[in-house]
Amino acid sequence: MLFSLKHTLKSIWRDFIIGWRARYLIYPKIARNEYSSKELSLYTDLQALQLKIQNPTNVTGFSIISDKHNCIDKNSVLSNPKAFIRSRSIKTLLRNHISTSGSTGRPLTLVQDINTVVREEAFVYRQLRWAGYRNGDRRAWLRGDIVCTDKPRQGVYGCRDWWSNTLMLSSYHISSNTIRSYIDALEAFDPVLIQAYPSSIYALASWMITNGVQYSGPSLSSIVTSSETLEPAMQELIEKAFGCRVLDWYGQAERVVAIGTCEHGSHHVLTDYGMVELLPENDGLYELVGTNYNNHAMRLMRYRTGDLVRIGPDSCPCGRVFPVVDTVIGRRDKIITLPDGRKIGRLDHVFKGMNNVVEGQVVYRGEYRFILRVVPGPEWLLVDAERLVHQLKQRIEGLIVEVETVAAIPRGPNGKFEFVRIEENA
Repeated sequence: MLFSLKHTLKSIWRDFIIGWRARYLIYPKIARNEYSSKELSLYTDLQALQLKIQNPTNVTGFSIISDKHNCIDKNSVLSNPKAFIRSRSIKTLLRNHISTSGSTGRPLTLVQDINTVVREEAFVYRQLRWAGYRNGDRRAWLRGDIVCTDKPRQGVYGCRDWWSNTLMLSSYHISSNTIRSYIDALEAFDPVLIQAYPSSIYALASWMITNGVQYSGPSLSSIVTSSETLEPAMQELIEKAFGCRVLDWYGQAERVVAIGTCEHGSHHVLTDYGMVELLPENDGLYELVGTNYNNHAMRLMRYRTGDLVRIGPDSCPCGRVFPVVDTVIGRRDKIITLPDGRKIGRLDHVFKGMNNVVEGQVVYRGEYRFILRVVPGPEWLLVDAERLVHQLKQRIEGLIVEVETVAAIPRGPNGKFEFVRIEENA
């Protein structure tokens, strides 16, 4: 597998600006919170003091919200984003913008300071350590990054990042004709950890089980999934095919709630990441509501994530003091299977950064035909449509893509529309 100078230099730069601070300055502080309710309380009290909010007295349990009118949601931020952006200070001088479309396809642009990125890296690093990973270990990456051209390099759709010791594989070229090369590349590299979209690693695992193939890399300790809902059946099949545990990480671009999975499979709500409260719904479900501790450039307080959980057991055999929930219910994106066997999931990246899109929907009509259905903003131009088509085609080759502008996208009974819709008989 050829090394990628581009990704290696990018990794060096990121490590210099973010990585070492996350691992050596922030991680030791949050590591002390894992097994000590006293350390956790001291830490969260300090975060709450800096934000000038009242911190829950019990950070090892949950606070229940009785009135949803005291909360904000995505619509609140979309309607008046400037109301949530804080004045610049020395601490928040360096900022950047991130975009998310979320499960409903409505683009949302958020402001974060550089310390937010560093702290996010530290919390993710703690999750990776729970999975058995240590900085410098061999790692494989199978997510939404563009890591190769349409032609495979030495038979594999991917490249090597020398600095981070990472095998980067494309999630956009997985098909029944290419999966064998993915497995061969993974076994040859023999990573300790694989980080992947659930849909991507599931596609490999499903093919392996169907064809009687068992992964033979001896060093693989864990697979960490994120960005999509990991269904129990998917997790069981992945663990069977790869012979290791699968840990799932839950977070969102708004940076208000994070949930990490420990080695016992429990989903711990990380109450040192943000102040987490629960809003009661039906059938014993609760909506996750969070207040971010880490982003001082854009304060989101009591932000409704739209994702639901059930409260889990009071404790976990791992001994960590963070409260436990059952698997997060949400992010159930459809997986599209193309005629050549490629499986496509997690398509919300198509609308990221599109400020002239009010709402967007991906419609698949079979035979490689896609419709990008858009509710356009007041400044919508033809170039925006061209950009949308490009953003989809540059990730998935051989598609027929059209943009359709509409006045509104129909909602379902739950008030949401299908972000990915399949209409193969249309």
